Amino acid sequence: MNQTVGILGYDLNLSTSFVEKIINYTKADIDQEHIKMNIVINNKLLNKNNEEILKIIRELENSNINCLVLTFKNDNIYNLIKNNTNINIINNTFDINDIELIRKIITLCGKEVII
Repeated sequence: MNQTVGILGYDLNLSTSFVEKIINYTKADIDQEHIKMNIVINNKLLNKNNEEILKIIRELENSNINCLVLTFKNDNIYNLIKNNTNINIINNTFDINDIELIRKIITLCGKEVII
């Protein structure tokens, strides 16, 4: 199963730290065995209007992601995305230390968790 995860965030440090956790907790003997990720980090994300946010989501849709992880908490953006896409959003709250979220992402992509 080759699932591609979309990561959407506005904080570079937080988002890349989360991506590192996914990488570190996924069993992979070589780089090509890791989860495919399309990452969008935009420090002005929370200031964008709905149309601009939906444009970002359309770009992620066009990159053939199978699910989306939001590396922030914002009910308005979550609901906007949820109501305007068929992409599976796998979280509506975010905690960088949420091991269950990391497990969910890894197993959803058919990979083995090594936590």
